[in-house]
Amino acid sequence: MIDVYPGVVLSSLPWWIAAPLVQLAILIAGMALDETYVNRTTVFTGAIAAHVHVLVAGDVGLLVGLYADIGLVVGAYGLYTYVVDAYVGAAFRLAAFFVYSPLAAFLVILTAGPTLFGVEPLFVPALALAGYANLRLREYLSPNDPYYFGPESEAAFEAAVDAAAASGADADGDGERETDGTIAEEATNTGGSADESAADSYDGHDGGEIDPPGAEPAAAGDSSERGILPEFMRRL
Repeated sequence: MIDVYPGVVLSSLPWWIAAPLVQLAILIAGMALDETYVNRTTVFTGAIAAHVHVLVAGDVGLLVGLYADIGLVVGAYGLYTYVVDAYVGAAFRLAAFFVYSPLAAFLVILTAGPTLFGVEPLFVPALALAGYANLRLREYLSPNDPYYFGPESEAAFEAAVDAAAASGADADGDGERETDGTIAEEATNTGGSADESAADSYDGHDGGEIDPPGAEPAAAGDSSERGILPEFMRRL
């Protein structure tokens, strides 16, 4: 419990400060995982942040309760697709952008206090405001797009997967052919066999450092990995 254990980080703070900090950290972690503002992981982290509010508040209305529970199920699917790098359809993308974006989850939590007949009257306006703000943010950051789930269609996704697999196979084949050709050429020049030349090369016969066999690392400019933060994430 936050107000019992005399910790030095969050547990040393009042609950009304520690709880929002935890929720903000969860929302930011969702954006950082896929390095975009709205992605496959933000649904799950938005639902977790809503559940933190439920635990702290102790009692919420019907809409926020459903929001947290449904988001946990949908977000688990999004997290799975992130782990296996799978395609997600339009329904998931719309839910992530308009309902479970970090801003939407933040506004839902912020306006979850007042209830009328067991429901939160500010729930729908909070989602509407978040959706409008997300659209404006997307326009402001254009041509950079914080709304990223990979290829726009399942066919494009499958084509990208096949292209990546073919590229990897071609790279392995070229590396093997280049190595075999080098060993054969050395064997011809020295009058020895290809097996002897291969053994000499891996034993350091030529006096230089020998790199282990394998594909050369890709140049930083050619990398397609998500490890390079997009410009809009650097702005944030």
